Amino acid sequence: MIECAAFCVCLSERAEKAAAASAGGIDRARTRVSVREIGASKQGDHPAVLAILQIGEGTGLPVVHGFAAGSDERGEFAMVTTGSDGLEVCRDLAGTRPLYVAEAGDWIASDHRFFRSEGRRLLSPGDRLEVRSGRVHSGSTTTAEFCGEFEEAATAVAETIDHCVKERVDGRRKVAVAFSGGLDSSILAFCASKYTEVVACSVCSTKSLDKEKAAKAADELDIEFEARELDSAKARMELLAMDLPFEPSQMDRSLWCIYSVASRAAAESGAELIMLGQLADELFAGYAKYERAARGGGAEAGAKLMAEDVLICGMRGFIRDEAACSRWLQPRFPFADVSVLKLARSLPVGYSFREGVRKPLLREAARRLGIPDDLAMSPKKAAQYSSGVLRLLD
Repeated sequence: MIECAAFCVCLSERAEKAAAASAGGIDRARTRVSVREIGASKQGDHPAVLAILQIGEGTGLPVVHGFAAGSDERGEFAMVTTGSDGLEVCRDLAGTRPLYVAEAGDWIASDHRFFRSEGRRLLSPGDRLEVRSGRVHSGSTTTAEFCGEFEEAATAVAETIDHCVKERVDGRRKVAVAFSGGLDSSILAFCASKYTEVVACSVCSTKSLDKEKAAKAADELDIEFEARELDSAKARMELLAMDLPFEPSQMDRSLWCIYSVASRAAAESGAELIMLGQLADELFAGYAKYERAARGGGAEAGAKLMAEDVLICGMRGFIRDEAACSRWLQPRFPFADVSVLKLARSLPVGYSFREGVRKPLLREAARRLGIPDDLAMSPKKAAQYSSGVLRLLD
């Protein structure tokens, strides 16, 4: 297996030179660019060429942009591998890494910057493309309904998240968490600290109270704390490096600043990767709009809106956040693992909604992990608002 920061599969006569030229200009954390032949193109008359922004050592297939665990392709990735009909490329079910295909079908890449003027389309989360035939197969999160009580569900959620964090930090000397001191980042930091050294990286405006909250939470969890403060000038300087395949909103711009700065701080502190809490809100009902939908149309209406937002994350949010972090460190998204995704989808929808409490199941899971009650019950505040960074860009 080859771990990489991005890859491009080229299926044309110009492949080798074009792939190398594209890869060399992409700003991502990597050790080197390697280019190699990996088999026949779909026409069978020239070889497929793979350009890799390679991290560390490794040979052969699969080539993984992101993280893959085991033979069942759990994890978070865009991947080049082999199937029954030859070479395949695929995205994980949450869509934590992008995967683009040229309109002509001769250029496939996990970073939009590999493309020059060619038209491209983004594969959907869970899609698997057979390179030779061009056929696309869609993934599924269908699973049997969870039959246990609320408390049993909370235990299952706690154990699953802890396992996903452990897999991601295994063998790492030190890891970072993009840290606000809230529920999601506290869960990740607490779980990771059982297995390795952790640094909590907080980013906020100079006038925000988030720094004090995050520092207090890190102290309570007994982990290292690194804070970075932004003013308007620093935030706008950070945005000069932003390069996304869509027109960014103010929210996109503020979150880019937060995660880019947090990832750089993590790298400077000696961390080997950074973990983010994305998808915890969409899977476990963290936003007020889910409560409103449930009050108006029942729990099923809230669950429907949550499922729609999970898809949006795979088509936009993860692309933004992964790109922001990857200039410095490779990000990991434990809540996006397929085991968490399928478990969340299997739970009775009523478990996600309790009057006056957002994310009730995840809060109970936090308690069962051993997280202090004040952190388990920390109120939800979106990072772009609570950090004060969004106001810097007005």
